[in-house]
This record gives sequence, structure tokens and C-alpha cells, in this order.
Amino acid sequence: MELNTETLESLCELVVDCPHSTPKWTDSGIIVLRNQNIKNGVLDLSNPSFTNEEDYQKRVKRAVPRAGDIVITREAPMGEVCIIPEGLKCCLGQRQVLLRPRNEICGEYLFWALQSPYVQHQISWNEGTGTTVSNVRIPVLKALMIPRLPKHEKQSAKILSVLASKLEVNQKTNQTLEQMAQALFKSWFVDFDPVFDNLLASADFKLENLETSLPDELKQKAQRRLVALDSLEYVAQCKASLIALAHELQAQLPTKEATQSAEQVSEKAAETPVKPNFSANPKILEQHASTHAHFPNEFEHNEQLGWIPKGWKQKYLSDLLEVKYGKDHKKLDDGKYPVYGSGGLMRYAESFLYEGESVLIPRKGTLSNIMHINGSFWTVDTMFYTIPKVPKVAKFMFYHLKALDFAAMNVGSAVPSMTTKVLNSLELLFPSVEVLYRFDRVIEDYFNKINFNKLNINQLESLRNTLLPKLISGELQIPDVATDDETVY
Repeated sequence: MELNTETLESLCELVVDCPHSTPKWTDSGIIVLRNQNIKNGVLDLSNPSFTNEEDYQKRVKRAVPRAGDIVITREAPMGEVCIIPEGLKCCLGQRQVLLRPRNEICGEYLFWALQSPYVQHQISWNEGTGTTVSNVRIPVLKALMIPRLPKHEKQSAKILSVLASKLEVNQKTNQTLEQMAQALFKSWFVDFDPVFDNLLASADFKLENLETSLPDELKQKAQRRLVALDSLEYVAQCKASLIALAHELQAQLPTKEATQSAEQVSEKAAETPVKPNFSANPKILEQHASTHAHFPNEFEHNEQLGWIPKGWKQKYLSDLLEVKYGKDHKKLDDGKYPVYGSGGLMRYAESFLYEGESVLIPRKGTLSNIMHINGSFWTVDTMFYTIPKVPKVAKFMFYHLKALDFAAMNVGSAVPSMTTKVLNSLELLFPSVEVLYRFDRVIEDYFNKINFNKLNINQLESLRNTLLPKLISGELQIPDVATDDETVY
């Protein structure tokens, strides 16, 4: 079938190059789009850049970006696109071009057509010289040939956009789950929230009841934790767990004072108003109560680490993990086992270097790219892998290492580098076995959900990548029927 095409310029009301100047960067203000914010058709403003009103006005003299406009990058990298969403006031950064589709053109279709292999090949390949190019010039951009399928464009775009929306939901869910897992690690092993909860529970949640010998440093932290407990939604969700905790303390410390304290906490908690959905999830409450039961309610002083939960120990990384070197992979044939380098997944090979749960630590390159793997894998010589020396320690060490500033530990000059000597000598606070096992169980739930979503993401990406060229080329045609957007499928 012969493909009907038109130039990009003919489909656009505007094709406007960005100002060839560096914006004046500010800490807040109006968002400046940067190439790093645009990837795989998605505009990610989780880490935005800003400029002031004066500089913004200079950068929008030729055109003010508006909802529905398309931004395409023409260098470093080139050919990435995004659509300006509703309500976003922004301006272009550098190496970007603003496209405004004509009114009669389906902008959503043009957005997908620009990502198709047919158009991307034109962007990256200079037909006149037969060589790849590092940037796309405005005349070349305007001359791009865009496939036209007037009867099918809207429906084709809708199908691809639905897939993109499902992908985005899964990706955002995984980001949230990862943030929750990191927040849990910080709460347990950095801020010691459950220990302070137990300490406050034993004092009837009154600061004046705390031991007078308690250091001011801990009293201040206990006060901040008490404020958090009083202000956060945590109280409404977990009040019953505090009641249960009081009874646990009563059982653990069967004294007259503890019994009275437990009764007072129970009465106080029972009198506190809670949200209607509070009793709808008793499993959550049971989990909170059982979690707190594994933590102490006292602190002790360590010369190296300061005030730490009583019974926890100072350890070195070498006590918990055996650090192993990766190996060259070039002689391996292709296969099913993932091969990892410091930049991430590189390929799949016929053999694996290690099987089991492991934390991967970059030896050269991107030192902060810590990974957790559970399965059979190979690491190249730029990536350490580790063998746990203690049961259930891998997830704990994964989040501990992710929280460290590896850039500050760089021992390389031209290329960032890490050594086993530096790693093995890292000091850390190690919890009780009960807390470690509890953390592993909770985080395992997060990991299972993340992995399930990753499976869906891979399937959706595969489906999108299969459908995109077929829909844009007309090989697969979907009639453009007049129905509500929400009921098309």
C-alpha cells in the first residue's frame, strides 16, 4: 500500500525554534522545559527548572506555548516529543522546537506520528549524505514527511493514548511504592519512629512523664514525634494499634505503674475521634501493633553512632555482605539471563554469574545506581555483586546503600570509581533480627507489587511498539466513528 504523506510544515500553524540562549535560572517561578524532562513521549516535571517573569517574556516573544502544542527536541537527544498539558505556563529551554498543529489536524495523531519509526528514521538519518546526524535543523524538521490517514487518525491516536495512560498509571504507582519503601526505611532505621512511639507509649504520651535522665537530644526528637502523631493522618489510622501497644507494654512490664499507664492510654485513645474508614482495615492496625512490638522503647549511647535503639549493634558492610567482582560478558552468547553494568541492564546472556538475592553496587561510572536483584544474573566488571552473609539482609542493605552519598566516596579521577576497601569499611547500625525480618516481609510486599506492575509495563510497551508503526502506516486501520471518548473501547 502506497503511503500518503505531507510535510510537517504543512500540518502546522507554527514551527518555532527556541531562543538560542541560556535561560536565567531561578529557584522558583515559571517552568522552563528542558530536554531532560522529555522522554518516550512523556513530559516529566518531577524535577522542574524555573526562570523569572522577565526572562519568560523574552523567551515567548515568537510564541507562547499553550495546551495542545507539541515540543520536539532537535539535539541531545533529538526527536523526543511531548504535548503541553492544560494549565501549564512554561517556555522552551534550548535545542527545542514548538509545533502548533493546524485546527483541522488531530494534534494527538501528529504527536504519535512523530514518534513512529517512519518519522524517527528521517530525523536520525541524513538521506543526502547517507550518515547519521547529531542534530536536526529547522529546514529538515519542516520537511519531515508525515503519514496521513484522514479517516483513521483520531481513532489510531486514541488507542495509542489509552495505552500511554495505562503505562503512566503503572509507572506512577511504582514511583509511589518505591517512595513508600524508602520512607519506611527512613522511619524505622534513621528516625527510629517506632522506638519513639514505644517510648512515648510507656510515658502515657506525655513528655513530662519521660525519664528525667533522658538526654535533651532524645527529648527533642520525642517531642517532634509526638507532634507528628498528633497532626498526621497516622493517628486516625493507627489509634487502635497504640491501644494494642499499651496492652503489650502492660504484658511486658507487669507493674502497677505500667498497668495504670496502659489503661490510661487505652482510655485516651478510645476517646479520640477517628475517621469513618478507621475500622475498615483491621489488618493494617494489626500490622502496626505487631511491628511496634519488635522495637525497644529505650535508647543507648554508642561512641561512633550516637544514641541508638537499645540492643541494636554497630556493624561493617563486610559483616553483612561479601562483595564480589563482575566479569567480562563479551564472549557470552545471547540468552535469557540479564547482564547488568553500572548503567543498568545491558543485555541478556546464555549464562549467569550468581543466583539468588543480591545488592549490585557500581564499581565505575554511575556510583549511585544501586540495584536489588533476586534471581539469576550476570554483572560486568564495572559492577560489583554481593552475597548476603546474614539471612534477610539484602533489602535492608539495598535501602541503606541507596541512602548514602557515593559521589563523596569516589576514589577515581577521570572516571568515578569505588573499591572493595571503601565498601567493606562502611559502618552502619544493624537492628535486631526480629526487626530485620519484619522489614524484609513488609518490603517484599512492595517489591511484589512493583514487579507485577513492571510486567504490565513491559506488556503495554510491547503492545504500543507493535501497534504504533502499524497504525501510523495504515497497515492496521481503525474506522473513525463518532462516539464519546470514554466509551470507544
